[in-house]
Amino acid sequence: MFQFLGRLSSRHAGFVVATWIVLLVSSLVLAPEWAEVAENGEFAFLPPEAPSHIAEEQFASAFDDTLASNVVLVVRRETSVAGLKDSDKQFIRETLIPKLREVAELPPGQDTHDDDTEHKVSRLHWFGTRGTGSLFISEDHQATLIILQLATEFLDQDNAILISDVETMLDDIRRTPHRTSGEIPAGLDISFSGSATFGRDIMHESNLSARSTEKWTVILVVVLLIIIYRAPLLAFIPLVTVVTATVTSLSLLATGAGQEWVTLFNGIETYVTVILYGAGVDYCLFLIARYREELQTGATIEEAVARTLERVGAALTASAGTVMCGIGMMVFAEFGKFRQAGIAITFGLAICLAASLTLTPAILRLFGRWAFWPNVARQSLTGPTGWIARSDMPTRIAQANLLQRGWIRIGQLLTLRPLTFLAGSILLLVPFAAAGVAWFGHLSYGLLTELPDSSPCVQGAQALTAHFPAGESGLLNVLVTAETVDFYAAGSIKGNRIVRELTENLVKDKEKLGLHTVRSMTHPAGQRPLESAAARITAKTLGRRLFASKSDPSVTRLELILHSDPFDRGSIEEFRTLRDRFAQYLPEEIQNAKLSFLGATPNLSDLKEVTDRDQIRIDSLVMLGVFLILVVLLKRPGVCGYLMFTVFLSYLATLGFTFMVFWALEPDGFAGLDWKVPLFLFTILIAVGEDYNIFLMTRIQEETEQHGDIEGITVALQKTGSIISSCGIVMAGTFASLLAGSLVGMDQLGFALATGVLLDTFLVRPVMVPSFLILLAQGRLGIFSRLAGYRSEAVPTSGK
Repeated sequence: MFQFLGRLSSRHAGFVVATWIVLLVSSLVLAPEWAEVAENGEFAFLPPEAPSHIAEEQFASAFDDTLASNVVLVVRRETSVAGLKDSDKQFIRETLIPKLREVAELPPGQDTHDDDTEHKVSRLHWFGTRGTGSLFISEDHQATLIILQLATEFLDQDNAILISDVETMLDDIRRTPHRTSGEIPAGLDISFSGSATFGRDIMHESNLSARSTEKWTVILVVVLLIIIYRAPLLAFIPLVTVVTATVTSLSLLATGAGQEWVTLFNGIETYVTVILYGAGVDYCLFLIARYREELQTGATIEEAVARTLERVGAALTASAGTVMCGIGMMVFAEFGKFRQAGIAITFGLAICLAASLTLTPAILRLFGRWAFWPNVARQSLTGPTGWIARSDMPTRIAQANLLQRGWIRIGQLLTLRPLTFLAGSILLLVPFAAAGVAWFGHLSYGLLTELPDSSPCVQGAQALTAHFPAGESGLLNVLVTAETVDFYAAGSIKGNRIVRELTENLVKDKEKLGLHTVRSMTHPAGQRPLESAAARITAKTLGRRLFASKSDPSVTRLELILHSDPFDRGSIEEFRTLRDRFAQYLPEEIQNAKLSFLGATPNLSDLKEVTDRDQIRIDSLVMLGVFLILVVLLKRPGVCGYLMFTVFLSYLATLGFTFMVFWALEPDGFAGLDWKVPLFLFTILIAVGEDYNIFLMTRIQEETEQHGDIEGITVALQKTGSIISSCGIVMAGTFASLLAGSLVGMDQLGFALATGVLLDTFLVRPVMVPSFLILLAQGRLGIFSRLAGYRSEAVPTSGK
């Protein structure tokens, strides 16, 4: 096959280039807008059988409503000990609420809609809400909440329009001339919070991060290629290849999503772009390096292109296949985002490999000797005399062959003292690997921690938690289904008694359970005393309407407000404790009642449970799949096992080092690495690490046939050292571009990936792998050497 591709690219280069141009243009024309086909969210990608998903469906059915999302305005006055003034409340009542009703398209003077048609805002809650208004004023009386309850999910893109309208309305009020009716009272602050505001901000930051990452990826790749080649056109060829492959891949994926062949999530395009740029440039670098070798042997340009594909095509395909196999194992994940990432990235890598094996050699053939401009040969590309002499510093360094001499020296040192270098490199990694193991579960599931402190929703959340319990930002709802009880009937003495007893049971142990407030059908205002008999009557009627199901009278719900932040890692364990103990607080008459939990914390609990299972499943499949590929290619299971050990140790050390760095940057506020980092890091690092090992091992096999076992190892290291190091630097540079974004999780992943690739490039591949192979070939590993077919050789007297 590679002979055919070599002939095709060398003899019909124009046809190959034209084919890729047609594919690129047609895919761009046919592809829908990415925003139209990509899905948003985190919890939406949980499997359908997740308990929190089932509970959400039950809630929607029982209450003919959804706990979708909200926009929360935190209105506060902290300059007065007495808190909010009468003038502040008057401003809210007479100016702010009417304008919010207008923006939310609510009827004048009403906080809900009269009809049953679907509206973006389903209701408005504030301190003027009948029966429960007191809930929205803080206990210190310095702040009040105004909540717009939305019918859309928190990452629905339409929410941004509503929030923007509210922000514009507030800006208009702030511009109201002083001493004019409707102006904001001096000292009164209004902040934004709520899940919909978070959704808007996270999508905004994601888009900014994606654009910034893509820009810096291109810049870094261009700069690194020019530094490596010192020939603009030669640097241009890999860039054209990866841009063509990336744009084509994303366009075809968008088309497939539009046809519902695949599903995609917003943000996957950034990961596809970064990985394709890194991998694609690597493939091109190896092709061009071998192409130059062939030219230096006296081959013509056409012969060099054909021979290059014939000799390295299989190794490139095997290398890419290893990466695709490793990342492709994510398709077996339960969590939808992991599964979609496995499909999208693997598909993109396949397109990138195809472009590298066809488009790159075709462009090399068309450019001919001008690809190496300004180092264009005078008459021939054969031998060192065929190049125009230059006096610039990079050229003098290249002519001095310092890098090649460096790799020769490394090979000599490894031959003399292989055990010292092997033991030293392992000892260097072990402390960081131990840290990676110790902190492996120290992960952050907090959504707000993803965003920079300057985001409106982060500032709003800080304002909210300063005056209200942290759990107010993410209520925990418990659905209780008791087939023998009618909770909705107005005169249901039994239903009221059971709910009152359950509420009081929970309140008695609320400190032990981490609860701040329990709201229910009999306690709609929680544990706050109601001021008047009229308020108590209103609350009783409202409690039945809000907390008992009309369509299914056997269902009632409780609203629990936790002391802790619902998005904090510790809240997951607190919720699980509460969930496991909740049944013991049920009155005896409904001991067999069905319990369902929904809200941010149950979603996070399910997310952690699902992704923990995915981590074990995918890690095992990646290790097994990559190991089997290595065995098929190298036919040396023992060596393959050691290669897997090196990249696994490198992964743990990278994870531990990343923990240490980000903890050192923020020792007091470090909540842990983002929960996505360990799995993406493992999958990509294992695959890419073995990718480089395959390049080295295939060259070792080639050189040992000519130079013998030990010398073949050092010669292969000398010939591949510079090119693999260049590839590693480019790959690390593309991953480092993830640091250009403002999302914390993306910064952490970018740092970890760049660190891991550099570790593989400059320690694992040039030191740990060759030193082990030399010890094996010298017969110094006992039974392992004999099983590998080596007999003991003379060991240098100075070696260890």
